[in-house]
Amino acid sequence: MIMKWIIVAISALVFQLFLPWWSIAIAGFISGVSFIQKPRKAFLNGFFGIFALWSAVSLYIYVVNEGLLAERLAALFSLPHGLLVVLLTSLLGGICGGLSAITGNYFKALFLK
Repeated sequence: MIMKWIIVAISALVFQLFLPWWSIAIAGFISGVSFIQKPRKAFLNGFFGIFALWSAVSLYIYVVNEGLLAERLAALFSLPHGLLVVLLTSLLGGICGGLSAITGNYFKALFLK
């Protein structure tokens, strides 16, 4: 299961180097089509793969600029701390990845029946 997360995260990272942010949905969709799994596991694989990737990237940006950007965004959205921005960013990415993975899983099921 963790290996599938890593595959989703690496493929999303490669897509994001050349494509816009929503390319994570492409990576999630491909993982949902590629792996033989139940829809719940497809969602979780897509969610945790993208969640881990976006958490790592957000934390890297947070550390490099000493939390300045995250603190300003937190003030803009009336959040108490900048790390909540990092968490929300990761959650939104994870939800997008999970929904695209389950969509890919259901798309594959259309053609298998």
